[in-house]
Amino acid sequence: MSFAPPSARRLLPDLLLLIVAIIWGGSYLATQDLAAASSAAAVMCARFVPAALVLLCVNFARPRVRLRDSTVPGIVLGTLRAATIALETIGVTLTSATNAGLIIALSILFTPMLESALTKRRMPPSLIASILLALIGITLLVSGQGFAGFNLGDGLMLVAAATRALLGVAEARFTVGRNSDVLGLTTVEILFGAVIFAIWGGNSLMEHIPGFSAANWLAIAYLCLGCTIFAFLGQLWATKHTSASRAGMLLGTEPGWALVVGVLLGGDRIGTLGYVGAAVLLVATWWGARAEQRWRGSGLARQNVTATVV
Repeated sequence: MSFAPPSARRLLPDLLLLIVAIIWGGSYLATQDLAAASSAAAVMCARFVPAALVLLCVNFARPRVRLRDSTVPGIVLGTLRAATIALETIGVTLTSATNAGLIIALSILFTPMLESALTKRRMPPSLIASILLALIGITLLVSGQGFAGFNLGDGLMLVAAATRALLGVAEARFTVGRNSDVLGLTTVEILFGAVIFAIWGGNSLMEHIPGFSAANWLAIAYLCLGCTIFAFLGQLWATKHTSASRAGMLLGTEPGWALVVGVLLGGDRIGTLGYVGAAVLLVATWWGARAEQRWRGSGLARQNVTATVV
């Protein structure tokens, strides 16, 4: 029996999505350090394969294993997830960190556009304005390092922003209003990615394992347990209890958290303009979350009226 007040239950998905964004923000620094000691392919393999094994053990320990019901949607989510991570990993090595952060942030805009097209409901002006304000905030936040001309890496990041938006919408379609098995879906999703990344980076990982330091193993644990198992489960559960657009808005704060981690742990500096951008991003996120809630509420009310008439 839950003793949490209704308001706390409503806030839980938002809080969880923000925690996921913070965890993913810290993944940049962990990934860079681990990739420097091995390779990008090895990092992806080290992140996904142990996570898949852990989740398989958890599933088989359950009284009733439901992976069969999650196979098709899990493979769809796994395909989009693997594509997004691969595009981001390769793209960020071919462009500047500033360009990469700005372009991947476009998923904040792409997600509600896709959801609006699928639901055939026009986005309200307040939601559009909050999204544009969030993009302005991210621009100010990461602009301290300067911008570079558009190149192949930027193109890959743009495709990654689109696949990330598709992933968010697909998660909502498979979970919202359905009796879906979040653990089963996440397990199949990660298992699919583990197979892909084991083929891609397995040899590289085995080659570099003997030279890993204690810090490298801690980075693997962080990426595996925090950025993959907890974050994927948390994102899917929270999306099930909210919407793709709201999840996209909250997860879109990830570049900001990445810079916060860089300032606190990596010694980076963002300057006055960066702090202004952070403030703008916080305001835009708060505004966008309220606008999305009203938009989603109006949609539910319309569905109820239609159901009553029918």
